[in-house]
Amino acid sequence: MNPTTASTSNRRSKLSKSTSDPSKDEGRIEAAKLMILRLKDKNSPVVRIVEDLEKLCLAYIQLANVNVERYKKETRPIQLQSVQNNLLITKIKDLHNVAVPTVDIKVDPKGNYNNITCVKGFNPTFKLAGGVNLPKIISCIGTDGKTRRQLVKGRDDLRQDAVMQQVFGMVNNLLQKNSETRKRQLHVRQYKVVPLSQMSGLLEWCEGTMPIGEYLVASSPGDEKPGAHYRYRPDDYPAIDCRRHMGGVHASPDTVKKYKVFMAVCKRFLPVFRHFFMEKFRDPAVWFEARLAYTKSVATNSIVGYILGLGDRHVQNILIDCNTAELVHIDLGVAFEQGKILPTPETVPFRLTRDIVDGMGVSGVEGVFRRCCEKTMDVMHNNQEALLTILEVLLYDPLYAWCMSPAKAYALQHRRDRNDPDASELNTTKDVLEFAESNEPGQFLFYY
Repeated sequence: MNPTTASTSNRRSKLSKSTSDPSKDEGRIEAAKLMILRLKDKNSPVVRIVEDLEKLCLAYIQLANVNVERYKKETRPIQLQSVQNNLLITKIKDLHNVAVPTVDIKVDPKGNYNNITCVKGFNPTFKLAGGVNLPKIISCIGTDGKTRRQLVKGRDDLRQDAVMQQVFGMVNNLLQKNSETRKRQLHVRQYKVVPLSQMSGLLEWCEGTMPIGEYLVASSPGDEKPGAHYRYRPDDYPAIDCRRHMGGVHASPDTVKKYKVFMAVCKRFLPVFRHFFMEKFRDPAVWFEARLAYTKSVATNSIVGYILGLGDRHVQNILIDCNTAELVHIDLGVAFEQGKILPTPETVPFRLTRDIVDGMGVSGVEGVFRRCCEKTMDVMHNNQEALLTILEVLLYDPLYAWCMSPAKAYALQHRRDRNDPDASELNTTKDVLEFAESNEPGQFLFYY
């Protein structure tokens, strides 16, 4: 066995072991409990802060796990009191010692944190975001008078998402230090993720954004707000029909037949994403800036996602900012090439479907997109040692279960196929460790 193969095999062995030892989790839990007990000692200067923070966390966790199955078809705001009597979150008021969890607190060199936005309370209603676990959208009122929406999720492990946001922060620092990427203003959009327990957590609501799939495709022509494909190309195949055609040959071993069906579908389902910019940005100068920002954002996210092995990049997991046209990637639990073990393996490095390219204008992937990809790849390649140092710690940390079980892999794709008719085949990447150490340039695979 050559050294490279041995190194890769050793890493995979460590990864397998690191994600199957629950005793490591228990040790950390006990250590955390002991630390909290010490901080809650009556002589501790932070006892009030810890007690208030614990009260808020318990309220969030209770709300995350409360059963709202009977409201899953409700589109109007739901009263918190109607879900369950004496919900803890309805009693949260004036926590002047606890910062709003989804507000980013900048490090102050002088140590002055007197102007932190704390929790004043919560609106008495919430809405459901949809999805299998029915996450709740609540509104937190800060002491600055602003109301911030938050997504409370139960039965879902958000620790991987939180870690990936930290990695994005490190990548943004590297992009900011490089003159070529800095002058192009290349960065990855972040949002706050706060894990509260192993299976519940809190996410910052990305205001002013919408899923790309929501803009492109409606569930049916009779929807109150039909998708762009129906509005601009009403004679094309509906998205659900496209999936039926492709699903009909999915199990066929005849690749030529699959290709012919795919090309036939493409001819009857043409891209329309360029219209997003015409609708949202009416001024020519603003339209041009938005399209440029979009192209840069696609390039940066594509290369960073490629290096980190991000998968599950369907059109409901990519948001677009309606004010800046930048992309925001959400649901980052499938990373480090785990998409390759899905029932339908991910075989391309990132999402670059025809609609994604359509938004870039007549030059498509040439010009701005290609240059930004190259500059981002240069930064990632030149800083591979720093990246690997952090990523290897995360990858083999027993706290994070990066390995996907066959049952979870099946459930992930089965849910998407059932509930998301507009999602195309998943897109994936190369192994982060093998790629970064190979010193080989990446190859871009495009779907048109």
